[in-house]
Amino acid sequence: MNKLAELVTGFPRTILIVAVLLAAIAGLGAIKTPINYDIFSYMPKNVESIEGQLIMTEQFKTADTGFVMLKTKNTAEILKVKDDLAAIEGVASVNWISDIVDPSVPDVFIPQELITMFKNGDHALLHISFTDKAASEQTQASVAAIKAYLKNGQAFTGMPVFLYELRELVKTQEVKSVVTAVVLSTLVTAVATGSVAIPILFLIAMGFGIICNMGTNYFLGEISYITKATAAVIQLGVTIDFSIFLMHRFREETHHTDDKRAAMIKAMQRTAGAIIPCALVTMAGFLALTTMRIKLGGDMGIVMTKGVFFGLVSTMIILPALTLVFERFSAIRDVKGLIKPMTHASERLVKYPVVLTLIFVTLFIPTVYIRQHSNLSYSIQDILPQNLKALQAVLEIQDAMGSIEMVNILFPEKTPRWAQKQVLDDIAKQPGVIQTIALESLVDPTVPTSFIPEQVMTRFTKGGYTLAMVRINALVGSNEGNALVAKIRSILSEHHIAGSYVTGNAPISKDMTDLSATDLVKVDISGVISILLIVTIVFASFSIPVVLVAGILLAIFINVSIPYLFGHSIPYITFSSITAIQLGTCVNYAIFLMTRYREERRTHPARQAMILSWVGTAPAIITSGLCLFSATIGLVFISDVSMIRSLSLMIGRGAMLAVGVILILLPGVILTFDKIIIATSYGWRKAIKE
Repeated sequence: MNKLAELVTGFPRTILIVAVLLAAIAGLGAIKTPINYDIFSYMPKNVESIEGQLIMTEQFKTADTGFVMLKTKNTAEILKVKDDLAAIEGVASVNWISDIVDPSVPDVFIPQELITMFKNGDHALLHISFTDKAASEQTQASVAAIKAYLKNGQAFTGMPVFLYELRELVKTQEVKSVVTAVVLSTLVTAVATGSVAIPILFLIAMGFGIICNMGTNYFLGEISYITKATAAVIQLGVTIDFSIFLMHRFREETHHTDDKRAAMIKAMQRTAGAIIPCALVTMAGFLALTTMRIKLGGDMGIVMTKGVFFGLVSTMIILPALTLVFERFSAIRDVKGLIKPMTHASERLVKYPVVLTLIFVTLFIPTVYIRQHSNLSYSIQDILPQNLKALQAVLEIQDAMGSIEMVNILFPEKTPRWAQKQVLDDIAKQPGVIQTIALESLVDPTVPTSFIPEQVMTRFTKGGYTLAMVRINALVGSNEGNALVAKIRSILSEHHIAGSYVTGNAPISKDMTDLSATDLVKVDISGVISILLIVTIVFASFSIPVVLVAGILLAIFINVSIPYLFGHSIPYITFSSITAIQLGTCVNYAIFLMTRYREERRTHPARQAMILSWVGTAPAIITSGLCLFSATIGLVFISDVSMIRSLSLMIGRGAMLAVGVILILLPGVILTFDKIIIATSYGWRKAIKE
């Protein structure tokens, strides 16, 4: 660190010039990084529903279907629209009842289940298949062309349309979110430091880290829209406390010397021992997300781990250079006036350590129970913004045509048609099933295949599989929807249909539900263990890691209990990732307090040491918590994407809860177990006795 400090302080202008050049290159990488808006694409490839979806995409071209509802029963008009849409580049086919039955055939001669799939009264429903996946650029361009063609009032929906509208919405809100985070963080830092210039220096330094992080995402191939929407804001809130610690230490060192370069070298040397462990702990928390089988967690974990690393680099290289170049503008307000009232507050806290410890332990009981019984949401409707036109179109189509939610079953082509019919007959009896549509719905199983029209055969049989569709009246991701998918799979198993696949949005959501349960356990265990190990090494103690991590875990449990108490559900991604994120981002507060307590404990009795530690660290801890809160809370009011909104709310609220637990309850716990901490920690045996 000595050599780095001397290099940075010796050539600050050169450092800044190099930083600008690197930021320009990284900015280009950030612009070129593809964004993935398809959450389902992060599912493991060896899951049944995903394997089936791949077959649907490659063979039937119907994995991601779009729907257009026309308010007319004029066949000529319907066929005109059908042909026009089919001519759009990227559209594989536009299917209607005319593809199976000649339009001249009266409805009374057509099976009812076929009619209800394509028309009802004055409404006709076109099924659009695309040549590529829903999230591909080609399909998204096709969706834009279809939207441009359709008249106002014509409902257009389906996964490709959801992704198109979601992308447009996120783009418009992303800039607002970042600007809000910057403004609020600047205000908090300005109030805390009494300086306007200091927050600007912080933002420039942190901005370099954010740009480098976003730019290096190019090498990942792509990132999710959730990661892109939240990464910059979270990185700003998480890493700005490194800058706060360094700047306060620099000002402290300037009181002992007029040589600004020497003061910065001392500040870098003395804060590195606290900042680097904090960064390692934060990175460990984010890396825990990579243990999820649902790769959305890994996507966010890798990006945020990089973000913490670049935030550390910005703090230890860019910020010192900026501070020395613009030092005359960066005076920090003296906080001596705050010492007396803060001392009174800390003296009251340390009077009743046992009571605080009992409260601390007691709070675990209800919050652990509530966490185990939290209401999780896996519904795509709950994840998507309610103001999307595609979501409104779903409701319009449901009112006119009934549910359009389909579960697709892929039978191996060798499966006898009579066996397929038995399976479908059993499925049709299940609550929530509206109808089954398959080759057997149109043609009696006893009719030889050679007598079946080619256009009918090619719609249902391709690539060694026979397609059957189950139309359901259950919300995707709901308990009812998941139970129905499980029952369909159970029926296939009972009939010994080997090699079949059950796929579609509902089955994928069901598989996602099952995976998230195991992901939650893996993320929690890996996050807690990795952070415990790092804190154990940093403090050379067996007891301190348990105390500090327990404090943050209590804040996390309180955080996830709040939605339950108000009757709200939590999106599964938020619930699965919040423990790792909050552990990583907020354990720094506890480390900061304990580091100061260890220092003071060597020269003071326990209670006096805690008073001095509390007074010395509370301003920085509160400022750091407020910065993370202010950086994320803007997304809560700006974003219409509930998953982004809920994750931001829980991170911001969790920061303030962590500050409360660390500054109110943890001092009592530390004092209660002071003797145990001394006995189980290296280098504490010289502590002053009470």
